[in-house]
Amino acid sequence: MSTQHRIGGHVSTQGGFLAALDAAGRIGANTIQIFGANPVQWRAQVPDEDTAMRFKDEARSRGIEPIFLHAPYLINLASEKGNLAAMSKTLLAKHLEIGNALGAFGVIFHIGSRGDRSEKNAEQMVVESLDAITRDVSDGRLIIENSAGAGNLVGDTLEEIGSILLGLNNSRIGFCLDTAHAFAAGILTDFSVGGLDAFAEKIDRHIGLSKLWAIHLNDSKVPAGSNKDRHENIGEGFIGGEALGRFVTHPAFSQVPLLLEVPGFDDAGPDKKNIDIVKSFFVRNE
Repeated sequence: MSTQHRIGGHVSTQGGFLAALDAAGRIGANTIQIFGANPVQWRAQVPDEDTAMRFKDEARSRGIEPIFLHAPYLINLASEKGNLAAMSKTLLAKHLEIGNALGAFGVIFHIGSRGDRSEKNAEQMVVESLDAITRDVSDGRLIIENSAGAGNLVGDTLEEIGSILLGLNNSRIGFCLDTAHAFAAGILTDFSVGGLDAFAEKIDRHIGLSKLWAIHLNDSKVPAGSNKDRHENIGEGFIGGEALGRFVTHPAFSQVPLLLEVPGFDDAGPDKKNIDIVKSFFVRNE
């Protein structure tokens, strides 16, 4: 496997940000995703300068890059409930500041549910919020993750995400593809070479492959089109190892950082066994 491939996963920061780098070493990851703060709290604090500098220096010395933050699950930029959308905008902006402090490539986030709003109304609301965040926080990238589609979630199709990105026309906002979500939403079900060619072309048409900055590589615990967000270990789900192997070695996706969000074979999250399986896909293809 070439060292140019970036393969890692979501790791815990329990014990501090440096503990995440130790976890990366244990599972053989050279790229990671972390939470910048408690993912189920509205409060978040930018780390002090010394903590942030030590993290950046250690990540660099250990060759762990890029670093991604995942925003809290509470965020819903399309909500029609009270001030939830405004609170979400504030929280996402804070996590962008945290990501900047830690030297992260960007902050991956779910848009949220539009409830009874129309799709167009929700899209416009999201565009306005993201535009405001990037004006208020002058640096750093925001990365929209596709959803599985349940509960009127925004962003379950490439067309919808592409429409939001087009409305923004902002070089600091990109796309993270989650394979399990795409499978559950029914937008990525054909993992043949031809099917992947067509899917890559569709991403390029609606979003732009240059905007694909990260991939959440997950197998799916549920069948295609189920609209349920249920991740499975690599090769153990309805997508399967053979299909995921073709996906990661496809020219459109092989150079994009791969972040696993799998349950782990010991139910402790992304582990060395899952990452070794992904590494083996590249070894077989070289």
